[in-house]
Amino acid sequence: MTLSSLKWYGTTLCLIGIALTSFNVYPLNILFGLIGSGLWTVAGYVQDDTPLVLVEGVATGLYAFGVVTYLIVEISKWM
Repeated sequence: MTLSSLKWYGTTLCLIGIALTSFNVYPLNILFGLIGSGLWTVAGYVQDDTPLVLVEGVATGLYAFGVVTYLIVEISKWM
């Protein structure tokens, strides 16, 4: 995968996540955001772009925390 395609996939997934958030489609919005921001974090690392890695790395971490929180809440409903 080229850097350019990595960035386009990341952009597309982030925009889908934003659209899903605007329509309150939860938790699918978090999953798209997680993958999109993760791709942008990788792109920033490859380009040695520290500000991009920082902002997208933090976003990826927050999305991951949201996924874990969602899973914990859903699993606790079964118990």
